Amino acid sequence: MGTTVMFDVNETLLDLAPVRSWFADRFAGQVTASAWFAELLKLSFVSSATDAYRPFTELAGVALVSVAERRGIGIGRQNLTDITTVLATLPPHRDVVAGLNALGAEGFPLAALTNSPLATAHAQLGNAGIASLFDSVMSVEMVHRFKPHRSVYLQAASELGVSPQDIVMVAAHDWDIAGAQAAGLDGMFIERPGQAYSQAF
Repeated sequence: MGTTVMFDVNETLLDLAPVRSWFADRFAGQVTASAWFAELLKLSFVSSATDAYRPFTELAGVALVSVAERRGIGIGRQNLTDITTVLATLPPHRDVVAGLNALGAEGFPLAALTNSPLATAHAQLGNAGIASLFDSVMSVEMVHRFKPHRSVYLQAASELGVSPQDIVMVAAHDWDIAGAQAAGLDGMFIERPGQAYSQAF
């Protein structure tokens, strides 16, 4: 079996522009998508470090309440429902379908690995019209830790039945690439708008 190309989902494959629009429409700049996502990542990192796993979708709601409360804004149940719906219906970036098809045509096995619950991942990829392009879809639910914890990538390799060095992790987040490389995978960074690769890695 050749090299498996494994993709992160949110922001790498799927465009977060609707999320940014949702925040702009609801909060008029008082609460931003970037502040919310940074809080969400912080919560996920702490969850992994303290062995206190909670699903990413649940942490997304907690993060929204936290960043809003700092601005004195209350968050109702409808807001939590709405952001979950937006996340489940993100469109793919314009280059994704052609890129996946090209890799598939060259015989590369394609996988997706996400911090989201598996059911959410399947819904996202299905709604984006790209689910059928993947040979495998995996979630950090496998180990109850979030990327970039190295156990996530090692378990993904085990699930795929390949050695870590036979996987290339593709992501728009430098910390995801760093985690994959720490576990022995190769990495490929996609510089989506607003992203840059830190010199720390």
